[in-house]
Amino acid sequence: MSNLVKAMFSFVLVISFYSINLFAEEPVVDLKKLEFQKIDTDKNGYIEKGEMDKYEEQSFNEIDKDKNGYITPEELLGDKTYVFGSAEDTDKDAKISKTESASRFSEYFKQMDKDNDNRVNEQEYTDYWKGIYRF
Repeated sequence: MSNLVKAMFSFVLVISFYSINLFAEEPVVDLKKLEFQKIDTDKNGYIEKGEMDKYEEQSFNEIDKDKNGYITPEELLGDKTYVFGSAEDTDKDAKISKTESASRFSEYFKQMDKDNDNRVNEQEYTDYWKGIYRF
């Protein structure tokens, strides 16, 4: 095989790899962007603490199917979008209370707000989830 053919073959492989990699990541980024836009209810490009609190409450209420003020393991397993687990059950009673849920969302907010301006921009939000899910 000539050097030109080898070089062209290598170039095609590199382009193919990066194209596949880019396409593989794009849907995840789009989902996070859509989620950011859902939380940013005033559409100012930032998630403020009040917006995060409202999102937490809505999320909690959607998952708490029996409306008893607790998320049980069964309710948690039934929700494919909920990212919490046993770490949120701080009192280890096998259910997540509204207070435990709110506390976890507050912690998420603090971790996302890298510049400590008490609001999270889209880049901070996306960077946070990239660090968690490595996409």
